[in-house]
Amino acid sequence: MSWLDDFQRALEGIGMPARRRRRIYLELEDHLLSDPTAVDRLGDPGDLAARFADELGATLSRRASFAAFRALAPLGVLFGVLFASQGAAHLGSTDHDLVGPAVIFGTQIAFVGGMLALFRAYRLRDAAAFPAAQARVLLRRSALGLAGGLLTVAGILAGALQAPSQVASWYLSLAYATAGVGAVTLALAGVPFVRAAWLQPVAPGAAGGDLESDLGPLVPMALRGDPWRLALSIAALVALCIAVAGVAQGDPFDGLARALADALACLAGFLLLGRWLGLRA
Repeated sequence: MSWLDDFQRALEGIGMPARRRRRIYLELEDHLLSDPTAVDRLGDPGDLAARFADELGATLSRRASFAAFRALAPLGVLFGVLFASQGAAHLGSTDHDLVGPAVIFGTQIAFVGGMLALFRAYRLRDAAAFPAAQARVLLRRSALGLAGGLLTVAGILAGALQAPSQVASWYLSLAYATAGVGAVTLALAGVPFVRAAWLQPVAPGAAGGDLESDLGPLVPMALRGDPWRLALSIAALVALCIAVAGVAQGDPFDGLARALADALACLAGFLLLGRWLGLRA
């Protein structure tokens, strides 16, 4: 049994996809044909296969995170236009709200997941490799963002299909376009996500970092060193923005209620999903 055979079995053992495994094998085979003594420098085939998995898995995980953010960005822009156009579309004269609770909930999940994935991927942009736990955090954040995007698309499409006749036709066209663009971009982002999920690093170790390290210089000095203090501050900022928006819309009491609900949702998410998403150690 040759060194290359052991190396190929090691690649199979870590789950390297067949096409990529074949390409790596052929490159090493060609290299060893031109320089047979290189096998001594390559070392143990299992260790080399693990290094391939760590470096390639890290690259794929980052790529999936950036792809998720790019997929959610146009959906977010179109949704913002859709939401701002409700009054002009005569939705106010009906009992039907095309931008209902499911859509609002989905956009919030998509925004949080997409931004968290972007922050962590950007922080790790120069890392040649990192532990498997770090790759799992990246994929969880990306999955959260993509799931929120899918919920948003489904909610917008369902609302448009059930819209009453008095809703402006241009608004329905915008709703269908938003759902269509979102469906396409999310499907495209699913490809690098599946590839990253298929091949992850195998290196042991903790994910490393938390929300503070992801935000970096954006975190004021007074909020550093205590993840819960940072979470409370972010929740308070979210509540303030929603309350101000409610006042601007002439409905301060409803705005205050939504502000408190969103602040509590932020804290609940930090409590329940904080470790799973790598927000706190």
